[in-house]
Amino acid sequence: MENYESKKLADIEKDLQTDFKKGLTQEQVDKKLLSDGKNELPVARVTPWYRTFLLAFIEPLQIILIIAAIISVVAPIVANKTGHMSFHDFIDFIVIIAIVIIDAILETVQTVKARKSVDALKALSKPRSVVIRDGQQKEIDAADLVVGDIVVLEAGKYVPAELRIIKASDFMIDESILTGESVPVDKHANKISPTVILAEKKNIAFMSTFTTAGRGIGVVIATAINSEIGKIAAAVNSNEDEHTPLEKKLTSFSYWISCAAAFVGVTIFAAMLFTGDRNAWANYLMVAITLAIGVIPESLAAVVSITLSFSTKRMAKENVIVKKLASVETLGSVNVICTDKTGTLTQNKMTVQKVIVNNKIITQKDYVKLPSSLQKELFLKSLVLPNDSVTEGTERIGDPTELALVDYAELMGIDEQKSRELWLRTDEIPFDSERKLMTTVNEIDSKQVTFTKGAIDQLLKVCSRIILNDQIINLTDEHRHEILKSATTLSDDALRVLAFAYSDDINQTKANYEANLIFVGAVAMIDPVRIEAVQAIEEAHAAGIRVVMITGDHAITALAIARDLDLAYTPYEVMSSEALERYSEEELLRVIDNIKVFARVNPDHKVRIVNALQKKGNIVSMTGDGVNDAPSLSKADIGVAMGITGTDVAKQAADVILTDDNFATIMKGVNEGRNVYQKIKRAIVLLMGFNLANVVSIFVISMILHVSPLEATNILFINLIVESCLAIAIGMGPLDDTLMLLPPKFGKNGLLKGSLLPIVKIGLFSGAASILAFFVGMEAVDIKVWGAIDESSWYTFFKTTSNLTLTDKIQFISFGRTAMFITTVSSPLLFAHLIKLSNWQANRKVNWTISMPLVYASLIALGLGMIVTFIPGINDNIFGLVHYGTKEIDGRMLQGWNAQNIWLIFASFGMALIAPLGILLTDAIVFYSYHLAPKSWQTNRELVLKMLEADRKEEIAQAKKNKQIKK
Repeated sequence: MENYESKKLADIEKDLQTDFKKGLTQEQVDKKLLSDGKNELPVARVTPWYRTFLLAFIEPLQIILIIAAIISVVAPIVANKTGHMSFHDFIDFIVIIAIVIIDAILETVQTVKARKSVDALKALSKPRSVVIRDGQQKEIDAADLVVGDIVVLEAGKYVPAELRIIKASDFMIDESILTGESVPVDKHANKISPTVILAEKKNIAFMSTFTTAGRGIGVVIATAINSEIGKIAAAVNSNEDEHTPLEKKLTSFSYWISCAAAFVGVTIFAAMLFTGDRNAWANYLMVAITLAIGVIPESLAAVVSITLSFSTKRMAKENVIVKKLASVETLGSVNVICTDKTGTLTQNKMTVQKVIVNNKIITQKDYVKLPSSLQKELFLKSLVLPNDSVTEGTERIGDPTELALVDYAELMGIDEQKSRELWLRTDEIPFDSERKLMTTVNEIDSKQVTFTKGAIDQLLKVCSRIILNDQIINLTDEHRHEILKSATTLSDDALRVLAFAYSDDINQTKANYEANLIFVGAVAMIDPVRIEAVQAIEEAHAAGIRVVMITGDHAITALAIARDLDLAYTPYEVMSSEALERYSEEELLRVIDNIKVFARVNPDHKVRIVNALQKKGNIVSMTGDGVNDAPSLSKADIGVAMGITGTDVAKQAADVILTDDNFATIMKGVNEGRNVYQKIKRAIVLLMGFNLANVVSIFVISMILHVSPLEATNILFINLIVESCLAIAIGMGPLDDTLMLLPPKFGKNGLLKGSLLPIVKIGLFSGAASILAFFVGMEAVDIKVWGAIDESSWYTFFKTTSNLTLTDKIQFISFGRTAMFITTVSSPLLFAHLIKLSNWQANRKVNWTISMPLVYASLIALGLGMIVTFIPGINDNIFGLVHYGTKEIDGRMLQGWNAQNIWLIFASFGMALIAPLGILLTDAIVFYSYHLAPKSWQTNRELVLKMLEADRKEEIAQAKKNKQIKK
């Protein structure tokens, strides 16, 4: 856009081929609409639900599951060397595909629900605009505005396009959604020097900002995508969706798993082929495929989606809407939060904080408590009479500064509307930027009383007397010095000072309304911080999260707010936009770790800040509500928009929306995110540890017997039913709040980092228990039924008898398979409760939290396992387990469960205790060695940490003390 702020009005009128008095003709408008298009912001394309559903099938983990499903159909055909297929051959395929479809449905439903929540937050109104065309004033749809149109603006109206002001009368605009500056800007029609800082373009009205006072006329200089708002919207829409850290880790993990499964399958097949009968290659291939399936955690995708889905529901109840499932985990990984000030850390509501009365500074609360007096009566009238703002219920109309005065008056029982009805305004001199004063004349007790408010330095120039201790005396230079000194003290703390005076001189005329006034007092106000934001920042620091404030306000104001938030204390921690412009990328990277506040920034500055923090290896969250926040919301690893005051553009750019506009709520999201990641890691430890146990046990037994002890159906039942029940229950478990006492996990931390030892422990203990269970179970085999002529062991008979076909061998080991199956199903029901990955190192007290969802899941999994093991028809025909009684198979009367072998069931349950007892014992040893065993290095380390923490607390206390002294 051209530098219209520095051009003369006559040149602008000529360049835009318009007439400032008559406006454009309809013919000109029609031509420009054809060439430039409607004045509408670009809207991002919405991915249809069916595309989201289909895309879920091509994610790496889903592809692996589909391949596993295909293998489960192909494997029996290859092993049996026949094309004959039965329903039994499709059971595994159906189960796996069902898991894939359910996972895709969950992801699609969550995405659509989040989108509907966002749509419900959008404004429903269609903006209108008053323009001058063909010499006539008319109201049109803002979408029909074109460059060169003359737009008329009044207080309470949104600016419909980018305007160069050509006339202004006490014209003020709230630009906080664009610049982040909380105080409305006084606009004028004079040309200014060219500037890139939007907040300093005092003769430009920006699209979508809000007029708060006065009247203005402007010429449209940019519409739609060419406006500052449009450029931001276009930049947000052009950004490609980047994968979240969790998605990247899951993708990497899925590739790793697929390679591991292929390696295990090929290795086992080759080992068995070269050590056994090569004519039995089909059987070896079946064993290899079974083991490969055993490596793949088929239920992981469903576990992750269900865990995230439960978390998003829980977060929705906490006023956090998550637009994308994987964004939940990203919140937990954040180690830097960049936040807008206005409306996010502050209340976005100017509030009186201090009062200057009797030449002293007191708090607004102390002034409220003062008894009634002449000064207080006049002060209360000064708050509401020279004031045009109105409050009624939730409706608040007017300048934020004047609204603050009305709010303060209401604290003392004064209603502005009743006061104005009682003391009617008979005359006035409106506020203007040159005088910096506003004066009204009100009729009080049949007398004309003048009330003036404005900048304290300008007001003192027109005052000749002062009320001190309820006495009216002459205003001396010493009095002026004391008042200005107090005002300077307040201004240094970024408070905006407004002063009041009055006159009841009966000889006053309009020419001298603002002369010989009596100084009453002054107020100091600011947009105060949210109390909950202070607590949230403290919580963030405790969690190892750095908070960076980014604002459009001046550096002094920003630092004052930062002090109140315990965020920054010195000017060295604040960087202005001018300094940011001077810094190269390399220079910015060197200093950015020391900067806690960025002031007077433009939207493109915010993107640059976020980008620099990301280059330093940080996971960055950006919170905000204005259009000016949208590009950085989109650029950040996770963008968090405000749902109430947030603009549509900001909500569109964000990944998460806070429906209560409370910065503190984001910390609840961080806690949930950390717990989600922890739960997913616990589920992975369970799945991978148990799969490792299956691989170890099947590998060992297969290498000994050259036949798989478990069938693919057994493995899939264990993986998809038993493991899934437990893993999903882990995701539904209670939150571990101690995670907020740890620094965030960021950088190149894979899903397996810190989890290998628990996985190996589970794999070895559970694998050993399964192997032992198999060989104990084989002791229940009656080998005489199989044709043994002596009392040789089952192993000798199995290895030396050549009459056993593959089918015979599979049937022969049914007792061993059953015992191994019972142990394998039962063992994780116990050790799933022992998988602890939280900060046990930080606390000597073992805090066991019983997860009721996990208890219920264990009982359900146990029940399903017993059904499979003992229900006739299911146990033998589908899962190849031991049947009941005597059964004739291929001419042999094979014994099933009877009084002589019932002991095996109890023995199998007993061997299921090996893994949890082994895990419990090793964890106890590690816990003792870490916390209780004497270690000089640890003692020294704790002493150093305590000394550093004491120094840090002392520095903070001193900074707070200095701040209080200053105030």
